[in-house]
Order: sequence, then structure tokens, then C-alpha cells
Amino acid sequence: MKPVRLIILGYGIRGRTYAAYALAHPDEYTLVGAADPSLDGPPQPGVRFWTGWEEALDADIAADAAVVSLPDRLHCAACSAALGKGLHVLLEKPLGCTWAECETIRAAQRKSGRLVLAGYVLRYSPFYKRLKNIVGSGCIGEIVSISHLAAVSYGKAAHSYCRGNWSVESEGTGMLVNKCTHDFDLISWWMESRACVKIASFGSLFHWRAVNRPDGAAARCQDCPAQVRSGCPFDAKKLYLDEDCLRYHFAERSDVAISRMIETSRYGRCVYACGNDSVDHQTVLMEYDGGPTVTLEMESFSKERGRTTHFFGSRGEILADGRTIEIRPFSGENRTIEPDGTMLHHGGGDCAIMSSFANFINTASPSLANDLFDSSLESHRLAFLAEESRKTGRTISVQPPVWPL
Repeated sequence: MKPVRLIILGYGIRGRTYAAYALAHPDEYTLVGAADPSLDGPPQPGVRFWTGWEEALDADIAADAAVVSLPDRLHCAACSAALGKGLHVLLEKPLGCTWAECETIRAAQRKSGRLVLAGYVLRYSPFYKRLKNIVGSGCIGEIVSISHLAAVSYGKAAHSYCRGNWSVESEGTGMLVNKCTHDFDLISWWMESRACVKIASFGSLFHWRAVNRPDGAAARCQDCPAQVRSGCPFDAKKLYLDEDCLRYHFAERSDVAISRMIETSRYGRCVYACGNDSVDHQTVLMEYDGGPTVTLEMESFSKERGRTTHFFGSRGEILADGRTIEIRPFSGENRTIEPDGTMLHHGGGDCAIMSSFANFINTASPSLANDLFDSSLESHRLAFLAEESRKTGRTISVQPPVWPL
């Protein structure tokens, strides 16, 4: 295959991940440009760089595709502009911050005839591909119900949805749309022969509120009295300096850089004084045609981070936790499968989606490009409907999408 000439728009953690793959696989990609306000030089010799994504797209540079990994509120504009330049796009989730933005991207995709591949890395990972094949094999009969838990973990949730970029809904999307479009995508994939007909959702900002702020707590962790900090699991020093599992979010990860970040940035604020309004837990109930039901639970207050799915079938069960898949037939012996790659970030899905993106660009027909994008939209549609249910208190009857001619 001819290497795909690639531009990265947004050089944060996701952009750097995709760029690293492109640089490590010159048979599939040639990284020709990158854009981000934080860039003060090229990520690699010979790679052009810009501080703004508009500047990158307006530059006279030969490219075939773009990765859009900018802040959520820029996804619609940047993806539409890239399509208008004739580029294929790997678009990080959420595709848009509203359903109207998703419709705008769809119209741009149809007009351009180019591929828009949603950044649903989980469905490309070896673990979830194997799980999909097992579920589809009929080994536990027909699916009666699915219980799916997306455990975010208290540290990750405090970082992203209390202190971080997704803490205020009006600045992008709520936590469910930002975090769990991955999970809606998996559910839609597992249930692809059926349509969701009803959806209801419940959730709130329960804990990270001013009313729960400990007596004597300061506005920033560094100024908090020792006796208050010692009893707070969300203390920034504990989460970022004593532990290192969240440092991957930052370009500079030394102790000195992390200490400076705690002292000066939004990530050093007290979790009870962040002005956040994103929910910290949410449950979604879905009914599919023919009667199967699905429960999706998004939870901040877990110690571990990961996804656990329990499939209940007419002839058995499957329990999957991101590392192992246990098949429990009603007749016969239980067996456990451990797919490869589970210790990699996103279970190896980051690499697999980049390889698939290059392959799609070189081989996909326009009809496949259309089908791929429309299947991605279903996860967003369900997430936005779940948010409508949460905010209105109504159970929503789900109708097929109506697209303009």
C-alpha cells in the first residue's frame, strides 16, 4: 500500500499517540504535519508544524488524511474543514458536542465522499474483537440482557470531569457523551441485529460539590491544612505526585514539572471548589426490539479503572472484564479465554485503529465509508437521547434517524 500522508490536528495525548504510531510505521504513514498551540517546534525533523489547525489546513502541503484530536468543541468545525480540503479523517470522540453537530459532519462527509473514522479504539482491540465473535457465535443462545459497567476510577474522574477539560458541560459535552460513547458503540456493535426502541437515564453530580467540602479546606490542595489533606483521597499531590498512573495526561512528567502543575494549574484545585457541573455517576436503561434489555452504568467512585460486561443468554452467560472472557454455558463446562494485548493501552486498540484507518483509505469504497460513519453515529444518538432522558425525567421512545435527502 502507498503510505498515507498524515496531518495531526491537536497534539495532546491522543494526537501524540497517533503520531507515534505513524512515525513507527513508515510503510503505512508519512507524518507530514502537526498543529497545536503548545508546539514550539516540529515533533520530528522534516515534519511541518503550526500553532493553529486552520493554518495547517490552509497551508500548501500535500496530505491524504488528518487526525482530529482537538478539544471537543472544535471537532465539528475542524472535521468539516478537513473534509472540505478532500482529506480523510480519523475523528476522536465525541464526534460532535450536539446531535446537530453530528448531522453537520455527516453532511460534510457525504458531500466530500471521504472516510470519517470515529476514534472508537475499543472495537478494534483484540480483546473486544474476540468478545464480539464469541457473543455472535450463539454459544449462550440469544442475548436476553447485558449489564455493562464503565468504572472510570476516582482519580481519573476527578482529573477529567471535576478539575479538567470536561468538568463544565457548556464547554463541550457532559461526562456520559465524552466518556461513554465508547460504551454505546460497543453495545450497538453487540446488538447490531436489533434496534434500541426505548431509553431512560438517571444520574447527577452527587459528591464533588461545595456542600461536601471539608471544614478548613483551601481553594488549592497545596494550601490545604495537613490534617484535611491527609484524609482526602482526591488531594492533587497524592493523585499526581505520589502516584504516577495519571501522569500520561501531561507532556512533561518529571516530578518538578508535576509539582509546578499542582502549584499553578487547574489540576491543583480543590475538587469541591472547581465550579464543575458534569455528573459523577449515571445509569442508562435501554430496551431493544424483541425484548432484550441493556444497562450501562458509568461510575466515578471506583478504585479500579476498567469495563466489566455480563451477558445473560437463553443458554448461558459470558462475563468479560477487559482481561479475561469467561463463558458459562448452562450445559457443559465453563471455560476462560485470555486474548492477547490486554495490558496495552486501550487493549491494543490505538495501534489497531491506525492500521485499519490506513487500510480503509487505500481500499474502501464510498459506500463503505458512508456505512462506517453512520454506524458510528448510532452511539452518539443514543448518548444524546440518554442525556435528554436524564434532564427531562422522561423515558424516550427511540425512532430511526431521519437524514436529509
